Amino acid sequence: MAHTYKPKGRKSYYLDCVINGVRYRESLKTTDWRKAPELARERIKQLEKRAPDPAKRSKSYGSLDVKAAIESYAKERRAQVSKRMVEYWKEHIPALSGFFKTTKLRSITPAHLSEYQAKRLDAGRSPKTINGETATLRQVLKHARLWYRFVEDYKPIPNTAPPVGKALTEDEQARLFEVSQSRADWLIAHTAATLAFYCGMRACELKALRWKHVDLVANLLDIRRSKTRAGWRTPTLNEVCKTALANLYRKAQEIKAAEPEHFVLPWHGRNQKIDPTRPITSWRSAWRSIRRKAACNDEGEVIYPNLLTVRFHDGRHTAVTTLCEKGVPDWVIQAQVGHVAPEMMKTYSHVRRQALNQAAAALEPAYTQQSQEVKETIN
Repeated sequence: MAHTYKPKGRKSYYLDCVINGVRYRESLKTTDWRKAPELARERIKQLEKRAPDPAKRSKSYGSLDVKAAIESYAKERRAQVSKRMVEYWKEHIPALSGFFKTTKLRSITPAHLSEYQAKRLDAGRSPKTINGETATLRQVLKHARLWYRFVEDYKPIPNTAPPVGKALTEDEQARLFEVSQSRADWLIAHTAATLAFYCGMRACELKALRWKHVDLVANLLDIRRSKTRAGWRTPTLNEVCKTALANLYRKAQEIKAAEPEHFVLPWHGRNQKIDPTRPITSWRSAWRSIRRKAACNDEGEVIYPNLLTVRFHDGRHTAVTTLCEKGVPDWVIQAQVGHVAPEMMKTYSHVRRQALNQAAAALEPAYTQQSQEVKETIN
């Protein structure tokens, strides 16, 4: 936000801009409209080098509406956070600005937040979504030194919804990957799914992966882009992941897309146009086609209903569940798939029915088994 203007009744041109969250409105000390833009650019460069003043920042942010405040906050923090976090903040602008409109940040009250939560719930939004939106606003208010007014009154909406993730059985996995390998144009989706189910990788990690991060000799990946820095790791590749990457690498060599800086999953455009210097944006269409075909037999009858609704991220759930069921220590799981806290294990690991059946059998008391043996003897 920066522009030059001449106030009514004044001869000089003025600069109006927001730098590091602080709004500046000052004279450019010129009456020449031709010189004003150049003077404004020079002044902005000077202001960008100035350390932010907390008191001025609070006053400046307080005069902004919600949309302008979030945009300014995202611009100021972009060097300290990931690109995805900046995008996450901006994703919440439509919902927040649609409610608060031109209300200044300093005029927002706890009652406003409560009303916002209620309206979003009435609109059918989930507690998780609403809490994410208010969390973004909370960060901006804290940055503006205005959150102290909300501390005692604000309460996030309790999220009582059960986890949506699922872990596939071995039969379901076998069927899914049998289908994913059946067509050459599903190679990208097949490789991505393999690394999700059998290496525990997130979609954002897959999109950021370059060939320089892949070591097929030492069977290692170097993951340096994740949801957070805690996800940075160097997992070991098993044979199925190594084979999938090797097949993709051979294909990449054929189309001159296997340089160290090239993306493992490159951008695809229309007419099969490929740009290996850009990451793929999505493999959603292929993934949907794979799971629909995998769920049905040749006659179109649904034989694996779980596969109709399986999300790509369920590959990660399945990987963690498999490791937990096989008794792999938590610290090893965290090093392989990037978990950092015990509570995350509870979110991602799902005990499958087979394991529950085994647990039920293990709890069967001995006296009931003896009674059954006696009955069989009498009969």
